[in-house]
Amino acid sequence: MSFLDKLSPFEAIPCIDIEELKTVDPSSFFNDRCLSLKELSSKKFIDFYQTQRRIRYGYEGLLPSEYVHEYHKIKNEWQRKVATVSVNGDLVVIVLKHVQMFQHIYKRLEGLPISAEDNLDNEELVFDALRENVCKKFLGNEHESLWIEKKGLTEQTFFETYNYYSHVDTNMEKMKNRWRTKKGVNRLLKDTNLTCRKLTQPDSAVEKINNAFLTWKRDVEKTKWLSKGMADAITKYDYWNDDSVEYYLFEYGNVPVGLIVYLLVNEKIGYQLVNKSIDHMVFEEEVDVPEEVRKRIGAYMHYVTMKDLQERNVVDTFAGGAMGTRKASLGIHKAIMNDCSFGVRIYE
Repeated sequence: MSFLDKLSPFEAIPCIDIEELKTVDPSSFFNDRCLSLKELSSKKFIDFYQTQRRIRYGYEGLLPSEYVHEYHKIKNEWQRKVATVSVNGDLVVIVLKHVQMFQHIYKRLEGLPISAEDNLDNEELVFDALRENVCKKFLGNEHESLWIEKKGLTEQTFFETYNYYSHVDTNMEKMKNRWRTKKGVNRLLKDTNLTCRKLTQPDSAVEKINNAFLTWKRDVEKTKWLSKGMADAITKYDYWNDDSVEYYLFEYGNVPVGLIVYLLVNEKIGYQLVNKSIDHMVFEEEVDVPEEVRKRIGAYMHYVTMKDLQERNVVDTFAGGAMGTRKASLGIHKAIMNDCSFGVRIYE
């Protein structure tokens, strides 16, 4: 059964026709015609888009967590949307982002269009229409970049560490006894004071950890980019009622020392939304946590969560990118824990 056959008559109605796409006002199209990723109606299309990208480009094809429906249940970011374009009886899926940087406001295509009928000609027709009228910039991975450059576009930006990736079984194979001993994980596994709980009900420790992390960013790292919106969303979300998200809380005695949050898409792909440990926390009160735990907690948390994901038959995990002020330190940690990273290019 083809993707089109799986759509209901209502779902098969396109957001726009190819001819109208060439003349429509870009803002009206994005605001009024594209599908919000928060709405359940978007899931079938974004899942199809991600699945086809995985087939075409491998793990580098999957867009980050911010482009899946499950993420937007936690924190809705209206700037990212999915849309369908009618072309010669075909339905072509596209993903757009509204970008606003000071006086620069434009729409960006996040990856090349993908046809429900795997028709490359229809995909190119949609790309050309978007280039002509809707999008100023175009994001592509290494595979897509070759095609985009042939269309005559010029590279503007290269994000080297756009996302970090691990194949769960391969990653666990690397974390055998020797690795665990070297990283101090085996010693921490023997410490009965150090525990991990998967949260199944509201827990005040989530807010406590988020507040301690924000205090560290403000007072120690001294950055103005506090990510408070994401922290508030993680704190307020009803995670105990959602099987597509897992909160792993780490404690030393009664002291919360770490939090990892994974978004699980269709039980096979894990997106790490949060990874906070006590070495990047400042609590209001003084806490008694051994230096060994503070130093080794990152590797311990990674091993424990990956082991659980493997037992749940999760295949791929993505840990997000490393950009901005923390690129160096964050990139080193993610590079050690994950299999590899990959980049994207932005064209104009």
